[in-house]
Amino acid sequence: MSVSDWMRAARLALLNSGPDGVRVEPLARALGVTKGSFYWHFRDRADLLEALLAEWEAEASLLSDAIGSSDPAGDLRKILLEVERRTHASERGEWPSDAAIFAWAAVDPVVAKRVNKGEVIRMKLLRELTGRPDVADLFYYAYQGLLHRRRRVPSAVADFTSLARLGLELLTGDAIIGGPNPAISKEESKPQASHRHGVSKGARRALVLLLAAASIQGCTTWRIVRWRDPLPNVQHRIFDERVVRHAETPFRFVVAASPRTDLDTVMVRDVDGQMRRFDQYVANHRIRAFLVIRNDTVLYERYNGGLTDTTRWSSFSVAKSFTSALLGVALAQGAVRSLDDTMTSYLPEFNRNPAFRGITLRQLLAMASGLAYTRTNGGLFHDLRSSDAHFYYTTDRTRSLLRMRREEPPGTRWAYKDSDAELVGLVLSRATGKTIAAQLEESIWRRIGTEHDATYSLDHRDGVENVSSGFNATARDYARFGRLYLNDGAWNGTQIIPRDWVRRSTQMDTSRTEPEVVTWYRMQHNLYWWIPMHNWAAERDFFADGSRGQRIYVHPPTRTIIVQLAEDSNQDFPFRRIAHYLANEPYRYPRGIPGLVLEAARAYGADSARAVFLRLTAEMRAAPESYVMNQVALLHVIETLRQEGKTDAANALLVLAEKTYSRSRRHDP
Repeated sequence: MSVSDWMRAARLALLNSGPDGVRVEPLARALGVTKGSFYWHFRDRADLLEALLAEWEAEASLLSDAIGSSDPAGDLRKILLEVERRTHASERGEWPSDAAIFAWAAVDPVVAKRVNKGEVIRMKLLRELTGRPDVADLFYYAYQGLLHRRRRVPSAVADFTSLARLGLELLTGDAIIGGPNPAISKEESKPQASHRHGVSKGARRALVLLLAAASIQGCTTWRIVRWRDPLPNVQHRIFDERVVRHAETPFRFVVAASPRTDLDTVMVRDVDGQMRRFDQYVANHRIRAFLVIRNDTVLYERYNGGLTDTTRWSSFSVAKSFTSALLGVALAQGAVRSLDDTMTSYLPEFNRNPAFRGITLRQLLAMASGLAYTRTNGGLFHDLRSSDAHFYYTTDRTRSLLRMRREEPPGTRWAYKDSDAELVGLVLSRATGKTIAAQLEESIWRRIGTEHDATYSLDHRDGVENVSSGFNATARDYARFGRLYLNDGAWNGTQIIPRDWVRRSTQMDTSRTEPEVVTWYRMQHNLYWWIPMHNWAAERDFFADGSRGQRIYVHPPTRTIIVQLAEDSNQDFPFRRIAHYLANEPYRYPRGIPGLVLEAARAYGADSARAVFLRLTAEMRAAPESYVMNQVALLHVIETLRQEGKTDAANALLVLAEKTYSRSRRHDP
């Protein structure tokens, strides 16, 4: 048997049985040979799987080779016809199957990462080739929908012919729908066969109407396709908004006579673990505003990329911290009676769906509702269908919530989801009889000396606010909100948010030993705020966090407030270093034990890795502020060593991990 025979059998197995079906013994049986034949061509099963993935990745060359062509429309026609040929050939195992690869990516995070990268390349090339990005994206998503249907209905692959013709007409204006196709037989190209492989005039008119409808901003799917992962300064173009009016008399921070430009030279930890100058860190991560205030004095204020001190910028999930503040106010005013109330006692219409029965406000705040929810993962098709995208772009927030289903009993586990915060928002509106914008304006925004109007993004005109990720304001006004929390909810002597509520939101829960989000500083989630667990007893800091790098950070020991507004989610945590530097205090980043152990294992093997692990964990017990280690990072090191063939070191560390993290404390990897 040749390599091509084994590859053909493996492609069919992947298409029909998924990655678990790609195993040496059943493939050998299908080919009628012994397993020994396999090892003439591949090292092992992993080598075969890698070959399957690599040949799929190489298919992007079909598009890249056409870039710069003098006849892009002609090349695009050839490409679509070739993709049609390959799509049908993949059903016979003669070519990589997109349907099989995407199904594989759905169950394997490592494969998903590579497939996502391939998708980005494909879409970029298709946009460049056509010169019509929006239509190119629409065609690509339609193709993804076809692949998804093919996974359930194999015969759906035949519909690609019509999709290809339709795509060519939309992308190039080449009206070939219903016309002859060189990829099909002469018999099939006769007039009587045109309805089988073409699209009728009625269908074309329907398509035009569909596209016209999709172009309306009120379409949730169109919003997702059009905007995807939006920048933080375009929300007013996507959504209708409700204004939160600013204070009549603004509170003014003092501006230092000599701004601390020396901060630019301070070395901070970057996401790759390397130390870099702060100004380089800002540039690398597309930070558009960085504002540092200490003792009500602006020490450092930098704006980049067109953002200014008057620019309204989306906070994304920082909005949840504002929602938490409003709930604290509503409890103090008696509009909301108790966190142990069920949400349906305020929203009785939700009783129609059994998924919501028994869910308390406390469970919604803990993000432990048990409702099914899917997060984005970078995969274009997955993200299009994710709950994250749907709840951000929905045109009817209440209806979207009413359609949710239960995944597990309430209170079972923490799982980050916007829907829980959105339900809190509906409860607040119903309990107070006021919109969220009106509540924030009356109880907080106009009372803390804000300088500019803020806005909430709405699902539709005069609709419901997006309280999980749709609040938009300026950098200094975000800092004023941080000042309110720095002072335990009081503003110049007037208690605005109950002191107990603020302290419950911003202090670490010492009964929980593991973070909700694994980072070197270990993020614990409390009432829609975040607590960095590492060395918290000394730092006592907290922050609000949003996608693309939005942060409101508060460091009470030095009375420092930092606001960061950015366009890149890939951020580290330089805030403690900066707060201590500006207070003329020393600060040393903790060392990561898993990384040090990995270096020892690579250099000297299992015995060295074991010795370094035992020595450093003993030192960590004596000086916990000097080191960081978590289970997920340790398991990642073990898996890395296995992939590198260092199984002795991996097994030695696995034994130590079992002893360090008992079964009662371990999470599923």
